[in-house]
Amino acid sequence: MEATLHFAVFAFSCAVLVASVSSLPPAVFKVGDERGWTVPANGTETYNHWARRNRVQVGDVLSFKYANDSVLLVSHDDYKQCSTETPLSRFSSGDTKFKLDRYGPLYFVSGVAGHCEAGQRMIVRVRAPTALYGAPAAAPGMPPTVSASPVSSPAVPSVGSGSASTVPTPSPSPLPQASGASRRVLGVVSSVAVGLLVLVASAITLSVVV
Repeated sequence: MEATLHFAVFAFSCAVLVASVSSLPPAVFKVGDERGWTVPANGTETYNHWARRNRVQVGDVLSFKYANDSVLLVSHDDYKQCSTETPLSRFSSGDTKFKLDRYGPLYFVSGVAGHCEAGQRMIVRVRAPTALYGAPAAAPGMPPTVSASPVSSPAVPSVGSGSASTVPTPSPSPLPQASGASRRVLGVVSSVAVGLLVLVASAITLSVVV
């Protein structure tokens, strides 16, 4: 009897935890923060460092803000060569929302001639969803120069919204937005609430057994 009650409490707590986490809205990350998507000035943070500092996961949204420019999703080889001839997707609306629907590396470059070579390119490593928290704490420090390094083979995601070509996908309804920090707070609150629920349920179980 006691073992059955403990199992029931554990199962109920897990169900509440899953429900609370799944209800959290996706985090929206503004690429480049206030700078947006543009050629980085010498001595400023590179987009690859920004991507490491704001590590994303499946379900998050990348928000590209730019003017007189474009965003290209490209293959690993095209990223290394700054080639813009055969992108997987191209965006030029000036306000592109890109939903991440699978994990793995993604490669972005500017479609304007010379911008990629000047540092306007980015590798985003999308993680599988975590159980409790959103994006982890920011990585310390900031690199002094603009540089980029290639990684392994690419994964091609679907596109959340924006003006695109080459890989057409339907535009979904607007997403509820929350910053990475807001989602972390919601995750912590949910965890604390579940912890309190487990304690209360355990106390009730003990009283019933006694």
